[in-house]
Amino acid sequence: MSVAHAEDLSQCSESFYGGIYPEFINTKLSQNTQALCFNGFAVMYSGVSRTPLWSAEYLTRKRLNDAKQIDYDASFHEESRLPKSFRASLEDYSGSGYDRGHLAPNGDMANRSQQYDSFSLANIAPQSPRNSRYVWRNIESATRYLTQQYGEIYTVTGVAFTTKKLARLNNRVLVPSHFFKAIYIPATNQAGVYYAPNDEFESIEIISLDELIAQTGIDVMPVLDYQVKAQALDLPLKAGKDLDNLTINDEEPAWMLFVLGIIDWIKGKIQLLV
Repeated sequence: MSVAHAEDLSQCSESFYGGIYPEFINTKLSQNTQALCFNGFAVMYSGVSRTPLWSAEYLTRKRLNDAKQIDYDASFHEESRLPKSFRASLEDYSGSGYDRGHLAPNGDMANRSQQYDSFSLANIAPQSPRNSRYVWRNIESATRYLTQQYGEIYTVTGVAFTTKKLARLNNRVLVPSHFFKAIYIPATNQAGVYYAPNDEFESIEIISLDELIAQTGIDVMPVLDYQVKAQALDLPLKAGKDLDNLTINDEEPAWMLFVLGIIDWIKGKIQLLV
């Protein structure tokens, strides 16, 4: 499959700041890639890793307010637009020990069609359970908090493969070494990146877009001025006073998060019995 061209993303250009999609500085990443426009977001998929390399979204207050009205409905599915030899399958993730981690999260989706698209495996990568359920859940909430605060943001969420030895699910799907979420706020003309190892240790860095390029070989927002890319916005690590979202910080050690996870599980069982 050939490298995706600009016209492949023309139908979803609203997902990118300035209508310009991310560029591969490391051209090796472009091998066997396929651009995919979805309802509400855009994806660059890799047939090598059988994961997305990035997903891009334009978030507004209205979109997130609409998203709050949508009930959760998980419907993971293979992406029919991809050749079978490139697709990840549900079997790849079964019993793997990894979560099916969304790049463009379900919580950002404003209608049923967007929600269904977000569960395409073309938008999913293997994610460490603690990273997915605690660190990344919190970062997604903080991103929505920033959208509510400033009215609109552009975000590109992606994966990186920076280590020499990489795990592979079912001998097919590569496990990323890192996840990232880049954010640009037009109202302040500032940008920053959440960058986290894909492991169980709950660590995360705030880096600049330039640092992300150095780490991943991807310029996620090429239209931005060099000064914006060079300076890392001090992104929040929690979503204001939203108590529904867990915050990873020194006040909530790992044992407390484990207890909270058990409580959530028990609540779920009780609701099923009622």
